[in-house]
Amino acid sequence: MIIKYRSNLWAGLAGMAFGICLWILIPLYIGREMGVRSGITSRSMPTAIAVVSFLSGLGLVFQSLVLKRDTLKTLVLGQEAKALLFMAALAAYSVLFKYGFILSTAGLGVTTLAFCKCRRPLFYAIVVATVVALYFVFTRLLYVRLP
Repeated sequence: MIIKYRSNLWAGLAGMAFGICLWILIPLYIGREMGVRSGITSRSMPTAIAVVSFLSGLGLVFQSLVLKRDTLKTLVLGQEAKALLFMAALAAYSVLFKYGFILSTAGLGVTTLAFCKCRRPLFYAIVVATVVALYFVFTRLLYVRLP
């Protein structure tokens, strides 16, 4: 399946959507500081990123629709299947992470090696051993709680 799209238009719309989402989420996740009336607060940098993202996206949409400076690109889904499958593996990792660090992280490492068509069993063993070692370093030496 082939999808044709205008790159500046869609990148601009994505940038604007990201800026709007960030603008909405900032008050929900970053509390207001009571003692500060003006100046730089913990909300300043995320707010600046939201504004810059929205304005950049608006500029790309303007460039695409008004100035007609846009390139038509094609996306062949058959060629992108491997990338979509890897994104699904990352999504599975984020879901499995709450059930266990060792299982999910070792699984992601093994999946990544399989996507790269690695045939050496030693590399798979190194990934699993590294994940187990990192687990013990974080939990026993640094006292970080992992799932």
